[in-house]
Amino acid sequence: MWLLPLPDQLEVLIFGALATLVIGSVSGRVWSRYTSSVTSTVAFIASFYITLVQFLNGYSASFGPEAGIPGSVVVIDQLSNFISLVVLAIFVFSSIYSAGYIGERHTEYFSLLLVLAIGMLGVFYAGDAISFFVYWEVMSLGSYLLVAFNYREWEAVEASLKYLIMSSTGSAALLFGISLLYGLSGDLTFAGMRSVLASGAASRETWSVAAFAFVIGGLAVNAAVAPFHFWLPDAHPAAPSPVSALLSGVVIKTGVYGMLRLLLNVFPLEQYGWQLGLLMLGIVTMTVGNLMAALQDDIKRLLAFSSIANIGYIVFGISLGNQLGLVGSVLHVLNHAVAKALLFLSAGSFIHTFHTRSLEELSGAGKHLPVTGITYTVGALSLAGVPGLNAFVSEYIIIAGALASPFWPFAVVMVLNVLIGAMYHLRVIQTIFLKPPQRANPEAAKEPGFSMLLPMVLLAVAAIVIGIYPSPFLAAAEAALRSIPLVR
Repeated sequence: MWLLPLPDQLEVLIFGALATLVIGSVSGRVWSRYTSSVTSTVAFIASFYITLVQFLNGYSASFGPEAGIPGSVVVIDQLSNFISLVVLAIFVFSSIYSAGYIGERHTEYFSLLLVLAIGMLGVFYAGDAISFFVYWEVMSLGSYLLVAFNYREWEAVEASLKYLIMSSTGSAALLFGISLLYGLSGDLTFAGMRSVLASGAASRETWSVAAFAFVIGGLAVNAAVAPFHFWLPDAHPAAPSPVSALLSGVVIKTGVYGMLRLLLNVFPLEQYGWQLGLLMLGIVTMTVGNLMAALQDDIKRLLAFSSIANIGYIVFGISLGNQLGLVGSVLHVLNHAVAKALLFLSAGSFIHTFHTRSLEELSGAGKHLPVTGITYTVGALSLAGVPGLNAFVSEYIIIAGALASPFWPFAVVMVLNVLIGAMYHLRVIQTIFLKPPQRANPEAAKEPGFSMLLPMVLLAVAAIVIGIYPSPFLAAAEAALRSIPLVR
């Protein structure tokens, strides 16, 4: 009998975190950069391999304490494994990149990366509300400490404090919603909650509606859904660039996963009628994100607002409630993670070399860092919706899902938002390649080291491969959704 069962991939990450902390601490300041980065990267790769084997074999399981005994419940299915694969892949790339980017406190940094990953995977595999919330808090703590990693800079302190306040508010709302769900259902497992809340009588209870509002509100803070997005444009620029890639690429997707899992399993659409409300949130989120991104001169703030817009696309797809919309949203979780991690890592290389985030001061930077400029261009063109690159595929599927739904007029709104996104992404490409350099002695600029270039090149290749040959990735997204009983 296990009161705290753990999936294999989570055990590997926990062991990796402890090993990174011990090995990095005893290896000394000079060698800790290498020992910590290698140990953490190996842990991420091992966890990725275990998850990939499970996903390819269609492995699913549910285990925990015997009936009537309190304890953690673990649920492994294709959806949790698919999202975990996306997350772990970005952690692998960010960990490799960080070896060349992070200049101090390497043991602390790489240990925190593993703590963040532990919290996220724990959320994905949680089968009960208490485990979900505990791992959610582990993830939030790891995120907060990484945002505040450059604590000697006031910007990082201010951004981390804002993130802490917003995150704590969202967690409090989530916990209150969970307590209401337990009071209504008498069960902490998601399966037990569904068996009670799926009835028409339960859905008409005032407290049931309140629980729904608190849970979705708590998840929306993490996902940076408007109007709960204010923490994100400050947190992402203040964090180190590989952390920004994680925050934007995968951390905010944890809230999306919670929405997928709870909206489709615990709060069925037929009883709770959440479709129109969620659709409006998606429309507002994508519009606010794109309009604000178009006004930015700070390259990382621009990318942060772009992430808000793409969360709007994903929420919009979920709200459609049909097969196309849901598949497009799940696939866009992957595509946006790849493209946005690529953009933040490439932007990090520019910032690492030129020591500025201002687009005006980065004029012509792509001419002096051609590899970085090309990888950034691939990511920007992808999110601009250019055919042949990965984000086009999922954006197209979501729009097709909207046209096939009763809400087809809103497809026009998403198309307009994609066009606005294309406008500001093309503006950045024009700035870094076509405008004359503004920095003194640009000839001294050179490409970053191999450990920083490798993840950027591999992510650019992934964006192209998924765009040219999307079939296996589309099939993977469909397989992930089939693990949810309501989606066939």
